[in-house]
Amino acid sequence: MKDFVIPLVVAVIGLAATGLGAVVGARAAKFGAEKSAEAARRQVQDQGVVEHGHWLRQQRFSTYESFLEAWDECLRITQASAADDAPDSTALEDLRLAADRMAGRARRIAILGPPEVTHAAESLAETMQEDVKVAVRFIEVAQVATAAVDGRPVPIEAMSEATDEYRQRSEQVAELVRDHRSQGRDLRELDGHPMLRAAMESMEQYRQTSRKAREALSANVERISAAASEAFSMADVLTRNREARELSREQFTSAAREALSKTPTPELRTDPG
Repeated sequence: MKDFVIPLVVAVIGLAATGLGAVVGARAAKFGAEKSAEAARRQVQDQGVVEHGHWLRQQRFSTYESFLEAWDECLRITQASAADDAPDSTALEDLRLAADRMAGRARRIAILGPPEVTHAAESLAETMQEDVKVAVRFIEVAQVATAAVDGRPVPIEAMSEATDEYRQRSEQVAELVRDHRSQGRDLRELDGHPMLRAAMESMEQYRQTSRKAREALSANVERISAAASEAFSMADVLTRNREARELSREQFTSAAREALSKTPTPELRTDPG
């Protein structure tokens, strides 16, 4: 009995071992296939990330360059207008369009990043657009002030004529008085004299013309002073914006160089296990 059982047990164990070996082999083959697939997947993913990084870098370079082109265009327009004694009436509209292009390209930079470049680009675009608004407002103020002054001109010519007339009549009256005194005549005889009446009329005309001139001049001075005060405030804004742009330009170029000096490579997600 013992001689029979032992071989049987050995045979059963052999069969079990053979089956277990087959299972282990199948599991090992499946594990190897999964590892190969994972390696291939990661290789494809890594290659895609690298290609996307190169694409993003190229997109950033192109957008940064086009943004600076719009900014340089704004500078050319403002410099040309400042140097021209009779600037073209379309210069302001050209500047507005160039500033709008700056803003549009700054919005694209906000999509492409990074944040440091975005912030500097937005600052440059905002101050340039504010300059355009200030320039438009300055023109409106100047036009209103000019129209107001033109609408109430100072009667310079009438004032000059009234002054000359009054001076001549005064000299005539003085000559008349001297003649009466030299003749020893009573000055009361001059009451109602036509020359005295003409002198009084010229004096009244002089007074009325002078009053109108003073009122017009005072009103115009107030309007011009108000316009000048607002213009000074606008000049302060333009000066601050220019200084801010100088700083933002340096920040933009520095951040752009840093962003373009390396290919953007997003961090890969690591699967657990």
